[in-house]
Amino acid sequence: MDLIIFFKKISIFFTLMFSQLINNIDVHDYYVSTTEVNFSYNNHIQITIKVFIDDFEEMIQDNNNNLKLAPDSDSKKIDQITNQYISEKLKIKINNSQLKYEFIGREYKSDILQLYYEAVLTEKVQVITFENNILYDYFKNQQNIVHFKNDKFRRSFLFTKNNSKSSLSIN
Repeated sequence: MDLIIFFKKISIFFTLMFSQLINNIDVHDYYVSTTEVNFSYNNHIQITIKVFIDDFEEMIQDNNNNLKLAPDSDSKKIDQITNQYISEKLKIKINNSQLKYEFIGREYKSDILQLYYEAVLTEKVQVITFENNILYDYFKNQQNIVHFKNDKFRRSFLFTKNNSKSSLSIN
C-alpha cells in the first residue's frame, strides 16, 4: 500500500516538473522581421534585416537538417543558404531595376539574428519598390516591417503574406 502511494507521489511530482518545464520554454506568439533600408550620403544603401533566430533556423534546417544557429554548426553553409534565401525573398527595385546588394556579415544579439547588406546606387532614385516575402512560407502569421530612411524623410511599411509589395516615389 505504501509503495503505491509512493509511486503516485513520484508520478505527480514528475508530471508537475514536466508541465513547469513546458511552461518555461520561451516561445514567442508573433512572427515578425524588420528590415532597415538607409540611403547614405555617398550613394550607398545599407540594409539591416532582423529576424528571430529560432524562426530563421527553421528555414535553415528545412534546407539542411544538420545546421544549427547560435552557435553556428557550419558558418559557410549557413551564409550560403541565408544569402540565397534573402536574395529570393527580399526584392528592392530602384526605378524598376532590381537592386543588387552584397552580404557584409551577420551577428546574433540575444534571440535576434541581424543580417547586413550593402549596395551602391548607380542612378538617381525616383521610385523605390520593396517586396518582402521573408518567412511567409514557414509562418502563416508572419509580418515583415520595412523602415526606409534617406536624408529627406522616413517611411515604414508593414507587409503580410497577402500584401508584400509597396512602392515609394522620391522627389
